[in-house]
Amino acid sequence: MMWTAGMWNKVAHFIKLAYNYIITTTTTHIMEKLKQLTSQMEQQMKDSLGYDDKSGFWYDKEDEDSFYTEEGIRLAVYEDLKDTLNYLYSDCAY
Repeated sequence: MMWTAGMWNKVAHFIKLAYNYIITTTTTHIMEKLKQLTSQMEQQMKDSLGYDDKSGFWYDKEDEDSFYTEEGIRLAVYEDLKDTLNYLYSDCAY
């Protein structure tokens, strides 16, 4: 049997679909893992801080002049994660 251009196009299309499915599935899985990791890091930070019911702020138990809001905790976790990833993959940047 001789392969025609139409047959090769169908094979190429199938490979492209399979590749896109794998990339999308992998990316979704990685994003879910990152979401879980950031949630865990936020909870660990909250657990290490004290919470003031009256003001609604978290504070450092050792330095009660340092206060954090919910957004502040999320930002601190983001910066920590970003710095860690930059450090781990710094050799890939060049």
